Amino acid sequence: MKTTGLSLDQAPPIIIPFKFFLTASLFSVIVGIVLMIDAEAVFLSRWSPLALGITHLMTVGFLAQVMTGAMIQLLPVLAGSPIPAVTTVSRIIHLSLFAGALLMGLGFIRSHQSVLVTGAGLVLFAITLFLLAMAVSLISSKSRHDNAIPIGLGWMAVIPTVAIGVYMVLGLSGMLTINDMPELIAVHLSWGLLGWVGIVLFATIFQILPIFYVTREMPVNFRDISFIIVFALLALFSLSQYINSELLANSLPMVVALFLLLSLALFQMIWERRRKIVDMTLVFLWTGLICLALAAIVWMLGDNELLVGVLLLGGVCITIPIGIIYKVIPFLCWFHLQSLLVKQGKLSSRLPSMKHYINEVDAKRHYLLHLAAIALIAAATLMPATLARTSGIALSLSSLYFLKNLLSALLRFNKQQRALLDR
Repeated sequence: MKTTGLSLDQAPPIIIPFKFFLTASLFSVIVGIVLMIDAEAVFLSRWSPLALGITHLMTVGFLAQVMTGAMIQLLPVLAGSPIPAVTTVSRIIHLSLFAGALLMGLGFIRSHQSVLVTGAGLVLFAITLFLLAMAVSLISSKSRHDNAIPIGLGWMAVIPTVAIGVYMVLGLSGMLTINDMPELIAVHLSWGLLGWVGIVLFATIFQILPIFYVTREMPVNFRDISFIIVFALLALFSLSQYINSELLANSLPMVVALFLLLSLALFQMIWERRRKIVDMTLVFLWTGLICLALAAIVWMLGDNELLVGVLLLGGVCITIPIGIIYKVIPFLCWFHLQSLLVKQGKLSSRLPSMKHYINEVDAKRHYLLHLAAIALIAAATLMPATLARTSGIALSLSSLYFLKNLLSALLRFNKQQRALLDR
């Protein structure tokens, strides 16, 4: 494991990322339950109230929780500067995102405008607070990590995502009159899935592969220029919705092509790695990248937008973060316990390996459940009457198993920590 350049001593308390990740798994359980209850109605249209509710439960409830929780954990380590009052700030962000995601999901599903507006306001507050905390940490840092540009671009992309989303919510509530809703939806989705999630996920993968898998590092110039081009192309695509230009309209396919190119670069890094061991975290990553390619193919064929959404949101944006969590959480457990040993001066004591906290068997079982759930949801876009309810059951079971694995890791960590403190 390579940790050169990381300020591990700046890491916040381990309960902070656990809190965000556990909440994220609860939201995916909720989505599975909604699928079970309303079943076929979810697949009527990607613009149906149920589909919009589920989409925001996953993007705000799962993805925003995972990504903010991970960044609160990683940013001090990467930048060498802690987030001020990290426990209080993270608690406010966590609770605001939790309440905001629930209210937004409920507001969409029940077409309750005031609930929807309240939820959007809470999400806007949480993201704004997080960005301010991140800015303070970066400004206070005495050194700039070489991953600063892609991470910064990814979180800059959340600004138009949230701003456009809140604007559309105000339009749906009748507070504003919006005449270009289809164009705004296209821009909102592109900045959210390709800008925010896409850039941050790929930047994170490029960061962790050399650390945990002893791969070569992606050339910084190639990586940074790629993400800058993605950001610029998304800006051009936003303009194309209001300016009749074929050149601008082709900017979105170019973004997709660039992410596919970056996926090939990732596969090459993994193939050439010095540590040839294959674990389930890599399998989750490979699955997510394959789903990205499948989504691009279906999108080019242009005959099933719902299937594209399932492959992108479930197959890529949920699958890859789960794989990252399964690699990062055991490391954090081991690292925090190792730090405790150092503080106690017990350098001769030995700790369980990282696999003790989430073992390969549990990760494999969850992967099989997760893969079945994604496959069933994708198939349900083609055969909703037959598979809709089954896909909801599969997603709930998969999410519950994920929750179980995270709770087991936390309980094992707490048990080991108590044992060290009692010595």
